[in-house]
Amino acid sequence: MYQIFTIASIFSLGFLGVCHGQVTGIDMRDMMEEMEHIWVDNDGTNSNGFVKGVSPCLNYALGSTSTTTGTGGMDASLGFETTRGENHGLFVNDSLTFFKPTVNAYLSISDNIALAVVASVIKCGGSNSGIKLRVGRIDATSAGPAAGFDASETIGLIACGHSLGSVHNSDTPNVVNFSFVTATNLDGGEPFDSTPGVLDPNSINDYLNGTGSRGGPLCTAENVADRSDYRLYISDNNATIQSMSEEIAFQTKCNSLFEKMIEVVPSTVTLSDAVKPMEWKAVDVLMDILLSGDISISGLIRNLYTTTRPPKTVSYSTTSSTGTSSEISGSGTSIFGSTTYWPFNSTIAPGTTSLSFNNVTYLVNDNIFVLPAQSYFDSSSRSVIVKSAALTSASGNGVMTAVLYVPTEQEGTISPKIVQQNVTLTSYGTAGAYTLYSTDTVKISSTGTVIVKVAQGDSSSRTVKVTTFAS
Repeated sequence: MYQIFTIASIFSLGFLGVCHGQVTGIDMRDMMEEMEHIWVDNDGTNSNGFVKGVSPCLNYALGSTSTTTGTGGMDASLGFETTRGENHGLFVNDSLTFFKPTVNAYLSISDNIALAVVASVIKCGGSNSGIKLRVGRIDATSAGPAAGFDASETIGLIACGHSLGSVHNSDTPNVVNFSFVTATNLDGGEPFDSTPGVLDPNSINDYLNGTGSRGGPLCTAENVADRSDYRLYISDNNATIQSMSEEIAFQTKCNSLFEKMIEVVPSTVTLSDAVKPMEWKAVDVLMDILLSGDISISGLIRNLYTTTRPPKTVSYSTTSSTGTSSEISGSGTSIFGSTTYWPFNSTIAPGTTSLSFNNVTYLVNDNIFVLPAQSYFDSSSRSVIVKSAALTSASGNGVMTAVLYVPTEQEGTISPKIVQQNVTLTSYGTAGAYTLYSTDTVKISSTGTVIVKVAQGDSSSRTVKVTTFAS
């Protein structure tokens, strides 16, 4: 029997992780803002193309869980299970390859999958009002068994997911015959209903009424053994399907199931509060120091808006200074509206603890910080030099260490794992009240964006991406 998984039909694809790779030392707010960035910044300045790349026929998976043992759930162990019969086809590795560029210490593969579910529902005409998007999932390091949804939930989840997309001859030729392969349909996709790009109950009603697609190829396959959707639907005499046949009931049920699906995580995982689009946000907040000891803080301020146009200027303040930015440095578009960016750069005094604008506040740590403008990253040779500054008065607290969170290839799956690499820095001078530190050139074996912080004794800096380093 074949299972075909489109937009969100992903519950039965083994997601158990007997062992999980924990990323420690990462601030939850940074994780939430990274997910918000990928969700909101869809095109233009600061965009990465994630949401634009999510389409109705994108295949990806949640997986299995054991609520008895507290293991499994949304943890990306599917990547270790591509040889299982139910995971037949290219969709697993194709999907994990799509997510790979946005995997880092802030955002796991599992979090990427959850984000893709919510983004797909929005793009495919569904309502996301009932789906909370959270961050903090931990990726598995091994495979595992099958999911913990009851019979009615299983039927509902399949019905919701199989409202979208198609079953492809390229993945399952025993289900979809070669006649569907054409010059404009190279994978030979046979849709579940007449609206494969819209989350709606059309497929359900085709099935119940015996019209149109009659529920799609997994209800009508020539080989009775391949009619997996039909067997599910009829298992409770169509009671679940009939309860979802009206639009409002369908959307409500799907939202509820999608949220449960992406929030089934191992018992050791604590997810964040709900991630929401932020009207005002700071981007790439960086600190630097001159030889005189003067410290600067810089970055971008982003405004997300719909009908109300952004202001011409933005005022900001720190504990020790104020400033106004009137120069717009970029703009973009989003499924939530439009974005405008203003740069800021301000000199701050020692003891500064916060940056604020438009009722948003970010904590500032000027006791110890990475110096991105003075550090170095070569993307071609994958080499990095990390420089930092710390108050000289605290220099007796121990060795200065750079902590690099490196996305690294692992055996058995396309999904990268995050490896923590610690490198010692040595002092090379002073600047005012600060001692300056640097690593030697460090080679990194990375498949994605490396996150860095520095630590000395019990103190540690905010994290930054090496992509903000000089090159």
